[in-house]
Amino acid sequence: MRGHLNYLGAAVFVFVFTAAAVAQDTPEKPAPEQNRQEKDNHEKSNGNSTPWYNPARYNPLKIFKHYKSANDQLASNGPLEDKLSKQLRIQGILPQDEELQAVCSDFRDLSSCIAVLRLSVSVPVEFTCLKWNVTGVKPKAAADSCAGPPAGKAMSLDRALDLLKPKLNGRAEAQTALKRAHDDIKDASS
Repeated sequence: MRGHLNYLGAAVFVFVFTAAAVAQDTPEKPAPEQNRQEKDNHEKSNGNSTPWYNPARYNPLKIFKHYKSANDQLASNGPLEDKLSKQLRIQGILPQDEELQAVCSDFRDLSSCIAVLRLSVSVPVEFTCLKWNVTGVKPKAAADSCAGPPAGKAMSLDRALDLLKPKLNGRAEAQTALKRAHDDIKDASS
């Protein structure tokens, strides 16, 4: 019974508080001539007539960033995919028989896909194993020797490298690969 009274008291408090706030926000309507004069004075003093809260400016949904997956980034920009595929094939990072969009199918962003491709060549580690650890999605062609991520969750690139190659400095290699991946994307975009 006591718990119900607490909830009832809280509900009454919220109701009274919101009613008071709404009552304060709605001013009385003055005469039309007086309203026009007050509006002119207000505009002169502030320099603008926009209210303090502008829904277009203060959109709470802007807090949450929408990430485009690697496939979305490649599909939305056809020339980027062509230039990037050509560039990676010339460097010997992307095999000739593979399409970049198919290789990057499960990655959250394009730069991590290219970094994993680069690391699979430079570190020598199997691409499907590293992809599985970074994305958390088991590839169809995953080898039996792949360890896979613990608890089936995706992990950061440096942790995935540490898991597959424990004697390697995973953090330094991952940072270098990500920087070069960003440079590759930037070069292909221009």
